[in-house]
Order: sequence, then C-alpha cells, then structure tokens
Amino acid sequence: MINYAAIICLFLILIVNAISIYVVNRLGKLYSIYTVWALGASMLAITANMVIACTTYSGVVMACESMYYIFIAYEFFMFYKLFTSYIYPSNETKTIEYIIRGLLVVDTALLIFNMFTGFVFSVHVINDKPARFLDLGVFIDNHEPAYFHYVVCFIISLSFMVPSIIRIFTSKGIYKIRYIAIVALFGGLETILGANFYLDFPVPVVLFLNTLMIMLNYYIMSYYVPEKIKVGTMEESLKRQSSGLVAYDNDGNLALVNEITFELLNIPPDDLDALKAKIDELLEKRDGRNKIYDRWIEEIKGKDLGTKYLQIDGGTLRDRRGNKIGGFYSMSDHTAEQNAIISEHYKLTHDELTGLYNKEGFYEAVKETIKKEPRSDYMLICTNVRDFKIINDLFGFDKGNEIIQKIAAMINTGTYQKDVTARIVADQFAILTTKDRYDATDMSKQLAEVSKLIASSYYSMTIHCGIYNITNPEMEVSLMCDRANMAISTIRDEPGNTIVTYDDKMMSDILHDRQVANQLEQAIDKNQFVIFLQPQVTSLGEVIGAEALVRWDDPKRGILTPGVFIDILEKTGCLYKLDLHVWELAARQLAAWKGTPFERLNISVNISPKDFYYVDVFKEFTGLVNKYDISPSKLKLEITETALMIEPTRQLTLIGKLNNFGFDFEIDDFGTGYSSLSLLKDMPAEILKIDMEFLHETENEQRSKKILESIISLAHELKMNVITEGVEYEHQVKSLRELGCDIFQGYYYSKPLPVSEFEEKYRDHVNK
Repeated sequence: MINYAAIICLFLILIVNAISIYVVNRLGKLYSIYTVWALGASMLAITANMVIACTTYSGVVMACESMYYIFIAYEFFMFYKLFTSYIYPSNETKTIEYIIRGLLVVDTALLIFNMFTGFVFSVHVINDKPARFLDLGVFIDNHEPAYFHYVVCFIISLSFMVPSIIRIFTSKGIYKIRYIAIVALFGGLETILGANFYLDFPVPVVLFLNTLMIMLNYYIMSYYVPEKIKVGTMEESLKRQSSGLVAYDNDGNLALVNEITFELLNIPPDDLDALKAKIDELLEKRDGRNKIYDRWIEEIKGKDLGTKYLQIDGGTLRDRRGNKIGGFYSMSDHTAEQNAIISEHYKLTHDELTGLYNKEGFYEAVKETIKKEPRSDYMLICTNVRDFKIINDLFGFDKGNEIIQKIAAMINTGTYQKDVTARIVADQFAILTTKDRYDATDMSKQLAEVSKLIASSYYSMTIHCGIYNITNPEMEVSLMCDRANMAISTIRDEPGNTIVTYDDKMMSDILHDRQVANQLEQAIDKNQFVIFLQPQVTSLGEVIGAEALVRWDDPKRGILTPGVFIDILEKTGCLYKLDLHVWELAARQLAAWKGTPFERLNISVNISPKDFYYVDVFKEFTGLVNKYDISPSKLKLEITETALMIEPTRQLTLIGKLNNFGFDFEIDDFGTGYSSLSLLKDMPAEILKIDMEFLHETENEQRSKKILESIISLAHELKMNVITEGVEYEHQVKSLRELGCDIFQGYYYSKPLPVSEFEEKYRDHVNK
C-alpha cells in the first residue's frame, strides 16, 4: 500500500539535499566537490526510495532497492575520498583506493545482477496498511551475498577511520581535533546505519539523518575545524610572539591578550584589571577610540628594571561591512633602539667635556621649556671668558679645560641646577633661568671664584656676562643669545664691569656702528682714507723714517682721526680692510720716493692682531714689494706683543718667513704685554718701540726709569734699536738720551703730517 506520508517526507528530504548541494557549490570551500558528490549519491538513494514508496510492483522495488544499496556504497566512497584528501593531501593512498574501486565495481555488478535474480537479497511488498507511520511497505530479505556489500562498506570506512584514530593519538595540540571530528562524525553515521541494520528504522528517518550528517560533516570540516585550528594556531603564535597584542570591544572590554603583554607593561601575569586600567589610560591619553591608526613610543617605568620603551601601534577594528567592532594595540620592546637613539641624541645635543647642553641642544631645550611652562619672567644669560685663547696658549689646554669644567660646575649646581644650562662653544656658556632664581650678587661672587683659578701677575682672567630678559617667547633662541652676547660686546676692560643687561639701545648702537662701518667701507673704496706721516728722529736729530698713521678725509667733516672710526671697525670686523689700504698707500709712497732724497727713509705700518686671521699677511706684503718694486727693508712692520699671544708658534713662523724675505720688524708698545722677555728671545725684531705712557702711568718714576734703562740696555745687547714714541717735551728727549734711547717719535718733533707737508718740511733735511 502506498504511504503518502513517507513520499512527502522523502520529497522534503530531497529538497533539503538539493538546497544543500546549491549552498555547498556557492560557498566553494575546500573539499566541497566530495561533499556535493556524497549529497548527489544521497539524492539518488532518496529518489530510489521515493519510487519504492510509490509502487507495489516487486520488480521495480527490487531494482530501486538495489540502486539504493549502490548509491549508499558510493556515498561511502565519497566519504573515503573526502577524508583521505583531508588526511593525506599528497595522494599517499592510491593503492588502497584502487582496491576499494575494484570492490565497488564487484559490489555494483552483484547488485545490478540482483535486480534480475534476487541473488543478493529479495523483497516482499506488503499491501496492507503500514505498521509504522513512515514505513515504505517493503520487507528486505538479505541473502549471504548481501554481506559482501556490508563488508565493502565496512572496508571503506575502516580505510580512513583507522588512520584517523591513530592520528588522534599521534597528533599534538590543536591538530587532534581534525581527527576527533572525523571519527565522531563518521562514527555517528556508522552507528545510525548499524543500528538501522538491527532496529530497522524507517527509511526516511535514516536518509534524513544521513543528509544531516553529511552537512554537519561539511560544516565541521570546512568551518569548525579550520576555525578552531586557526584560532588555536593564532593563540599559540600569540603566546610565542615577542610582541604584545591586546584587542578590545567597543566598550573597552578586553577580547584578546597574549602573555607577553603583561611582561611588557610591567603588569603581574593574568592581572586583567590592571591591564584593562592601562588600556583605558592609553585610550584616554591617545584618544584611541577615535583614531583609525596610531603609532608612538610609550615610556614604561619600572622599580627594579629601569625605564622600558615600547613601540605601540593601535587602531580600530571593523567587520566586513565596515562597522566598528573594537580596537587593538600591538606593542614591541624598543628599549635598546630607543636607548641608542637617546644616546645618539645626547651626543648630538650635549657637550662632551662638561656634560651640559651644546648649542643645538640648548636651543631645543629652551624652546621646549618655554613652550611647556609659559611664564613672563624668563631670562637668558650668556658668559664669555675674555681672551680665553691666551689661557690655552700661556697655561696649556689642561688648564683651559679645567676652567671650562669649573664654569660648567658653577652654572650647573646650586642656584641654576634646575635651569637649562649649556656650553655654547669654546668658553661661551648660556643659562635659561627666571628672575626669581637669578641673583646678581651671587653670580658676581661665583665668577670671581672661577677667576681665581688663574694666579698670574701678567694675566687676569675676566668673565663677562650678558643678560637678556625674554619678552617675546616666540623669538628664535639664537636671537635671544645674540642679544645677550650683544650686551657682552659692550663690556669694556674696567674692573667689576662684568655683568650687563641687554636693552634696545644696544641694538640701535650696533646698527649705528654697522651703518658707520658700511660708510667706512665705502670711504675705503673711494680712497677717502689717507696716510699722515710722523717722523722718527735719531738722538743726533737725523730723520730716518716715519710711521704711517691713517686719517679719514671726509668730504663733509674734513680730516678725522682714528678715534672716530677705529673702535667701530674693530667691533664690526672690518679693520683688516683699512689695514690693507694703509699698507698699499705706504708701499705706493715708498715707490713714489724712489729716485728722490726721500728714498733713504723708511715707513712703518701696523699689523693688527686680527689681520693674521682675515688675510694672508705674507702674501699681501710680498705682493706689495713685487707690485711696487720696493725694498722690503724700507717697509717696517710694527706688531704688538698681544698679537703674538694667540697661536704664538704660528705667528712666529710667519714673522720668520717675512724676516727671511727682507722685512724688518718693530715690537710696538713693548713692556705692556704678557710675556715680554720670552718675546725678545723668540721674535726676530730689529726695533723696540716704547710708549712714554710707560713712564707716566706709575707712582715711582725713578723705578720706572731704572726698568726702562735696563730694557734699553738689553735691547742694545741684542743688537736692537729703541724708539720712544709719544715724546712731547725737550726734557723727555734729554732724559731718554741719557738712558741710551736711539730714536724718538712724537709731537716734540712733529705732529702727523699729510705726505705733501711732510715732504715740504723735511726736504732740506734729507738733502743734507
């Protein structure tokens, strides 16, 4: 009897199978082809049973039941293909597969043969009402050959179940789940089919469970197991990573964290509350909830392990549709790299000798300090040791370094230890402080203490300070230092005048000096500077030469003496240009005197200390001799002792070269320098020039005369002549003659004269 309920049920199962095939095809996951074939075999088995349910003809039932057996066997084979591909991706089971294929061919042949003979099993159609709700009304009577079919199915299942069971015990970690899933799923299917053999479940129930197991198997093998393995692999990878990882949801709750994160953040292991508090802190500090991506270096301070530096990358997490689902932080230990950067930055921004900031570091630190703590009472102090180069030359570099370190210690301790301090360059220091911390009296005392490090009768160390009160915090730090140094540049040599505060008038004065210097440079170019000559006369009254003294013949103001312009040229660094001009005029005048009675006269010119640094002195003088074809011995070169105090070896070498070329040297203002006797020993000079001020600036004139007499006597012993300049009165000449002086220069004989007047006045004298 036809059971319509069974037919409807089988039809619904058939639709479920069809939908399953469609879904599996669309998803296209790995191994889906074998799942589709298994579902196809199941559909054919269902179709065969639907035909059985619709007919009472025993021949049709026999054929459909045989086909049902065949399709179930092939469904087993598809499971075999699926599982062996899963377990043995490299086709290691070809031999077994050939055996199984052979068994399937034999089994299929027997079942087809059974359609006509009933050799394997026979069927009996029951026309009465089915005893159970979903019975098909068919009784199957299995014969002995039917067991061959069951053995084939059993062999197929064993061929992949046994390796899977073995791998459950041989695999480690998360990979066990792959094989446990296979055994559980197929074991379940085998249990259903085996139970059906004895309990005779209704066929639609068996086929529905079969379809369900196929799809469950597909889900577990294509989704569940890979996902578990992926998650397990990720978790294991996260544990083994040297980088920390934290993921959180939209509410800031921790979703994922690996073990190294606790160590990196100096948080006790598994202290999730402390970790969440730290993540909340980062989110708040970096506005992490609103940033798509962020990267920074985080400083983590520990009690025992010191400071740690982490590079942290953070950002938002979104699902496939772009919806924000949370965020993450990954972190790695960059302590070594950051310490290297800090060390390199320290080297780039700090002075090696003192440990203070260098110029670049000071500029950076001042800018950062003012930005971080804005206030209106900042002041910048710059210091400078006057003529520090002389200290190195006279006392050695070790002494110079000791003084530098003492100054550094002074400004980096006590009052200014909380301030920004720097050694800008050489002997120049700088401090950023505030008015409430600055004490002028205390500063003066400390400077005086450092000055005592040099105990010398012929050199007194003076430290100058310039102060700039910062009114515009946006100003470049270099300009602030310029203003403090501008204040220093106004300090003269008077005792006690070591601290000066910048005001705007200084800027005006400097701009004025610069303007005047520009005018002076233009005057040099326009030949407005001329030389006046002051005669040099022997004790017998004979004129033997003259000193060239510069004057500015200003078209508007007339003749101007050096007091009007020399200081400005020195401050602006332009004096060397005037010296070059004077040397040229003197050489040109000597050339003009050739072939005249004045040919026997000398002209003396001054070499300023800074000329040695701005020009090639040897090249200039030898060039003038060649240009004007004059004797170098006629162009006397005056040099002060001070000019030789800086780099004396270099200067003496240059003087030696000029002397070998034929130039004669005069030591100007002898006795007022730092190392007079040493100079007499080392310098190849022919003349000593002594200023009358040597006698005037003393309370013990008799003692000064004794010293002067000794100097003159010593000069004569060294085959040197002595010129006394600044002679104004007859009694001075008489006294100097008694002391043995050879040559005189001063207003007693003549004031400096224009060349034409000099020639007019002394023409008859030189003709004698």
